[in-house]
Amino acid sequence: MLDTLRRRPGLLQPGPIGADNYQVKSPLSASRKAAAAPTPPSDGPSLPSPRHERTMRRRLGEVLVSHGVIDEIQLDELLAEQAALRHADGAGRIRLGQLVVSRGLGSEEQVAEALGDLLALDVVDLSTEPVDPTVAQLIPRSMAERFGLIVLARENIGLRLAASDPTNVLALDDVRIHTRERSLHVVVATPTQIAAQIKRVWSIGDDAADAVQLLSIEHDDSDDDDETTDQTPTVRLLDALLGDAVRVGASDIHVEPQRDGVRIRYRIDGLLRDMMTVPRNAGPSMISRMKIISGLDISERRVPQDGRTRISVDGTAIDARVSTLPAIHGEKVVIRLLTATDKVPDPASLGLLPEQLTILQRSLMVSQGLILITGPTGSGKTNTLYAAINQVITPERNVVTLEDPVEIQLPGITQVNVNVRSGMTFAKGLRAILRQDPDVVLVGEIRDKETAELALRASLTGHLVLSTVHTNGAAQALTRLVDMDIPPFLVASSLNLVVAQRLVRRICSECSEPQVPSDEILAALAVDLDTLAQANPRRGAGCLKCGMTGYRGRLGAFELLPVTTKLRRAFAHDPTEETLLTAGSGFIPLQEAALQHAIAGRTTFEEVLRVTQVDAPEPD
Repeated sequence: MLDTLRRRPGLLQPGPIGADNYQVKSPLSASRKAAAAPTPPSDGPSLPSPRHERTMRRRLGEVLVSHGVIDEIQLDELLAEQAALRHADGAGRIRLGQLVVSRGLGSEEQVAEALGDLLALDVVDLSTEPVDPTVAQLIPRSMAERFGLIVLARENIGLRLAASDPTNVLALDDVRIHTRERSLHVVVATPTQIAAQIKRVWSIGDDAADAVQLLSIEHDDSDDDDETTDQTPTVRLLDALLGDAVRVGASDIHVEPQRDGVRIRYRIDGLLRDMMTVPRNAGPSMISRMKIISGLDISERRVPQDGRTRISVDGTAIDARVSTLPAIHGEKVVIRLLTATDKVPDPASLGLLPEQLTILQRSLMVSQGLILITGPTGSGKTNTLYAAINQVITPERNVVTLEDPVEIQLPGITQVNVNVRSGMTFAKGLRAILRQDPDVVLVGEIRDKETAELALRASLTGHLVLSTVHTNGAAQALTRLVDMDIPPFLVASSLNLVVAQRLVRRICSECSEPQVPSDEILAALAVDLDTLAQANPRRGAGCLKCGMTGYRGRLGAFELLPVTTKLRRAFAHDPTEETLLTAGSGFIPLQEAALQHAIAGRTTFEEVLRVTQVDAPEPD
């Protein structure tokens, strides 16, 4: 069919970027002129006839057969059903690929691969390719949804367009007329992915697109530091971005000035995703607006600054922490969206296994001792700290926190910010707190020997102390304190519990389906056949709810090390990780806990392998 299309004027012709790209020129305009004229030119382009469309569908069916998606008998049945549906519905387009997917004979991805093979077009995965809303909105949403296509980028030689049905030359011609672009470079994508991108692009709202256009037109070299009106393009754009980020569940917004524009990315479920690019000359006013609402100095652009603000999205107040960093193309801004006070999780919802939850709750009930939560940056330590501290807040207890900075404001307790510039360090703040008759003390992080000694001694003198430290595992937290020159007997006698954690992505409940993990994944995780037989391995196929990633939300994988009398005695004499792992009781390794989530179908085996870190075995 591709040869036929090449011979017919006005259809797919080789584009200017290599053999796999094609320039789309639809015959719609010429055909309309021909229909209006009394006698159409004999050599003019014409619309595809029903017979030609049947030929194209037959050729697609042959490709699907050659790919092993369907067999010859199924193809004949599908063509017969297609003809019957077409006759019943009139002149509507009944696509063979739709029938293949709806009958469960093949996936959208397999149909897209067949179309790409048939038409010599690239097939793209839109879940990994950024779509700029300002470019996508070059066509109306109604047109994008009706034809199942989306504009991906504006190139020097035309528009790059993803289509689920690249044979629909009438739709492509409408895009060319609406955008006034002479050439379109078409790639193939699945209908579900295109629908997901359409929903995301227009979820930001028309205000963002209009604001970007106004910014690019109106912005000059002058500073916009006095821009405070609520209806200015900058305010509308920033409000649209903040609202979109909250609705899609982003934890951070990255605004990064680049050489040719300002890139905006969201961190969703622990991974960054490209969302859009705005004109470079719009960057200064956006950053100035962020500084204004977060109480930062808009005239200072040479040093980093930190601030915070509160925004309202759909009637819900969200705290946001704003950080700026001078870079070669301008200041980079990161906005951390913080958990609302009423959304502090219960420990039972964090992802702790039942036996682990019991150990944590028992440790929180004691009146003194140290509970350490450890893990790398972004592993959910702060969330676990707040969930734990929320369990011990009672009118009978004086609870004080010392943080850098305070991320979630909880009612009924005293929260203190660390300020190194003014001399309010963790050590000085902790000394002052201990003179305030506290019952429970939360220290945001143990960073040095002085803070560590104060926290440990406070836990021995009638205070329950909770804190964090950066290590990879629970056992390493104790040895890290020893490395800070803290005596092993003090570490052993002070600690009640060490919690190590990671965050694994949760399988999307909307598109969850059974999965058979690969032999390589199972071997890397040391999962035997008996364990697999009892498991319920699943994966997310990708849908609109999860942005085609297959994951939606995260849960914790935990490693709890209760410090028992036996462990204290052993560690005081031999402060090593081997001693802790040998003497520890009730100890479930981190990867084993994460595997329990995969076995239960809450996450995938691939995600467990990605997140958990296992040391390579030592050679014999």
